[in-house]
Amino acid sequence: MNSSSYLFIIGLFIIAFGVAWILTGGPGADLGSPVPTTPLPAPDVNESASIPTPVQDTSAQPTFGAQPVSTVAQPITPVVPVTTASPTPQPTAQISSDDIKLHFMDLAFGSDNTYLERWNATDNNGRIVISVSASDDSDITQLSNAAKEFNSISQTNQLSEMIKDGMNGNIAIKFIPDDGMSAIVLNSSVAPTNHEFLSNGTIIAKITRGVIYIDEDLKGDQRNHTLMKSLYYELGVVGETAKYPDSLFYSGDNANVNLTYADRNAIAILYGPGLYNGMTVDDIRKIMYIH
Repeated sequence: MNSSSYLFIIGLFIIAFGVAWILTGGPGADLGSPVPTTPLPAPDVNESASIPTPVQDTSAQPTFGAQPVSTVAQPITPVVPVTTASPTPQPTAQISSDDIKLHFMDLAFGSDNTYLERWNATDNNGRIVISVSASDDSDITQLSNAAKEFNSISQTNQLSEMIKDGMNGNIAIKFIPDDGMSAIVLNSSVAPTNHEFLSNGTIIAKITRGVIYIDEDLKGDQRNHTLMKSLYYELGVVGETAKYPDSLFYSGDNANVNLTYADRNAIAILYGPGLYNGMTVDDIRKIMYIH
């Protein structure tokens, strides 16, 4: 090997040594220490504004003393005031006891009679059986409900709530064609038991002692009204009232079906223990102190 080759190798060695010197920081440096890294520039303070602040969940944290105030917006529920529906006013519910007595007198004494008409409390132990023929199922239901209501009012007689089929009851009710009404003859000598009801000038029911004839073509409330008014006529409510339009016994043309407060109290007097069939107006005025 010539001298030039040795010089070339020595030169390469010097260059390699120099590079190693630069990289290790010269003698005395800890060759096992990590190479320092260049620190990153500090972030701009304005950048922190774009970082969302995390919401702390406190639902699982125990609380002591005062409860933390929630900052979460709650939905607003509209407050609806609670109102109590007013009951339907009953015009006859606020009348006095004297008004009840006068109402009873109007219903118990019609324009054609001066004697009380009511069933004897001792006949058949006061039990009255109703039978009906050529009727609808709704008529049976109506009569059964009417019997229950009457029994809750009367202190003497009671209506059988089992409505019989046919014409063999103490009160028999028969529905007939309207053209058959003319064949029913009323005996005026036994008035007021014999009576007829009209609607717009047309006869819709005829009543004889113990038997009621009703036009079979009647429908709805008019049919029920005629049935109820005829039944109570047989029970002794032979009069009417011009004072209470909501009464079942109102004298004007109507289709009232239910007894009112005044009606119920008047019937309670009629079938109370102190009255009996055949009493005169004067008899009743004396015991009821009606002037």
